Amino acid sequence: MAFFSVIIPLYNKENFIENTIQSVLDQTFEDFEIIVINDGSTDKSEEKLLQFKDSRIRYYSKNNEGVSITRNLGITLTNANFVAFLDADDYWYQDFLKVMFDYCTRFVKAKVFTTAIEV
Repeated sequence: MAFFSVIIPLYNKENFIENTIQSVLDQTFEDFEIIVINDGSTDKSEEKLLQFKDSRIRYYSKNNEGVSITRNLGITLTNANFVAFLDADDYWYQDFLKVMFDYCTRFVKAKVFTTAIEV
């Protein structure tokens, strides 16, 4: 079982999804699974995602129902005790999951962690 399940809702992000996935695969902390749920994309998002051949990536496709329903579905599919959400047009620095792991193990009573964003 992975420490983190990274849930990525995907809807028409063909110009971003490759960088998003690569930013997760490049993490210094490697105990994770990636759950990508295609929420009915009509562009080439699926084609670009399927180029990745990594056993940690689990891919699902469904009709468009919106990001909240898609994230909630992702939660039901997790195999980890901790969930990390990442939008399909964002990326993480290489130490993001390591920092989150450190917080999870340091503050064991905490249930939610959040981070700042950079634009």
